[in-house]
Amino acid sequence: MSIMVTALGLALILGNGLLQLPATGPQATPQLPRVQQLPSTPIGVAGEAVQITHGPVVENVTDTTAEIAWSTNVNSGTALHYGTDPGHLDMAAGMPWGGFTHRVLIKNLKPNTTYYFKAESGQGQGTGTMAEAAPSSFQTKPAGATAQAK
Repeated sequence: MSIMVTALGLALILGNGLLQLPATGPQATPQLPRVQQLPSTPIGVAGEAVQITHGPVVENVTDTTAEIAWSTNVNSGTALHYGTDPGHLDMAAGMPWGGFTHRVLIKNLKPNTTYYFKAESGQGQGTGTMAEAAPSSFQTKPAGATAQAK
């Protein structure tokens, strides 16, 4: 049962646990409600370091483009370092935001060329950590070739 008492524009709801009056009479002193301890970690914030959980996977390759994708366990940044020399990944692509699923489209590649890359997901939500995948590679198609999923 709920009773609403309105006085001077203020409403008190009785019977729902917000304010309880003892059953000993109308002159009784209200008792404060009990306070419940809430978790200290907000919902959606990870308690563990960012990890790459799937991939990276080379999804589509044409003569001048490639699409690389991977997944992480928490929201995190998206960066892909790549180049034609495995010891010098001097080009970068990415997204200015993060997520759990990361997908990068690399454009303006040279046909029939081997590219090396390393995926990174940094600043994992609530952790400040970073994950790097092992270096990998793909080869673009000859000039004029159509896309082919791997």
